[in-house]
Amino acid sequence: MNQQQTKALNKKQKNQQPKPARAKTQTKTQAKIQTRVQPGIQTGVQAGVQAGVQAHQNHIQEKSKEAETFCSFIYNPRTGAVLGRTRSSWGRILLFYLVFYSLLSAMFCFTLWMVLLTLDPDSPKYSDLLQNPGLVVRPQVLEISFNRSEPSQYSAYVEQLLCCFLQMSNDLCLDQDQDPCAVQRKVCQFRRSSLRSCSGLTDPHFGFKDGRPCVIISMNRVVGLKPSGDPFINCTSKVPTPLKMQYFPPDARLDRMFFPYYGKRIHSQYVQPLVAVKLLPSRRDVGVSHSITCRVEGSGIKNQNFRDRNQGRVSFKVQITQ
Repeated sequence: MNQQQTKALNKKQKNQQPKPARAKTQTKTQAKIQTRVQPGIQTGVQAGVQAGVQAHQNHIQEKSKEAETFCSFIYNPRTGAVLGRTRSSWGRILLFYLVFYSLLSAMFCFTLWMVLLTLDPDSPKYSDLLQNPGLVVRPQVLEISFNRSEPSQYSAYVEQLLCCFLQMSNDLCLDQDQDPCAVQRKVCQFRRSSLRSCSGLTDPHFGFKDGRPCVIISMNRVVGLKPSGDPFINCTSKVPTPLKMQYFPPDARLDRMFFPYYGKRIHSQYVQPLVAVKLLPSRRDVGVSHSITCRVEGSGIKNQNFRDRNQGRVSFKVQITQ
């Protein structure tokens, strides 16, 4: 070997020698870092665990204190209190409310008694809605529809008409100039026979079997109403064709002797006058629905009111088939 090759070999060896030293230096540095970091991590973990355990213990203690507080509120064995009050406290508050509500009830009863002293048991003190009578039609249905060949279709109508005559008095008609101080007012008899073929005496089916049914019109009771003349019933039939009708009594008059009505207490046997209307359909009226309106007319009686179209009148429909 010459000198140049020897120098190159020595230089190469020098360059390779420091590498193991650097590796050893790095290994020592990592070991020092791990030695310093591991105790810090372990200390932090231990502190976190201790804090969690302490928080759990505090939570359990708070729950136990709340349970003890609620139980002592329901009943405290040391003071004998129930729901936060002792026996003497409960006694005082119950006595207070007993006296308070007793006085309040007495005041209400006294006020109600004073109001009742101002009322008349026989007639209303204020009667704005009942100054004029209304009408009632029986059978009480909006539409009378039946087949005259089927008795089961009109039997219910016949039963309602029979009920109109169950409460009628059989006493003679008496004078209406009665003693105003009488405990019971006398009653005039309404003669059922005045309704003739619609009375149910000669025809128990009230014309339904023949296809010429009867309807009965009555006027509602109004305390103190005394018309200056005899009221009467007027019924009209609307299109398509006018329906013929016959009245019983013939003039459809409600006799003035049945007025006034003095109230349910002193006029308990009062009988309302009735007017029967017999419908007389022709062949062309069979199967046609007719709308009929009946009104009570007379001096001092109103049957036209834009606010109450049913005042003094009643409307119903009739359809007869065969």
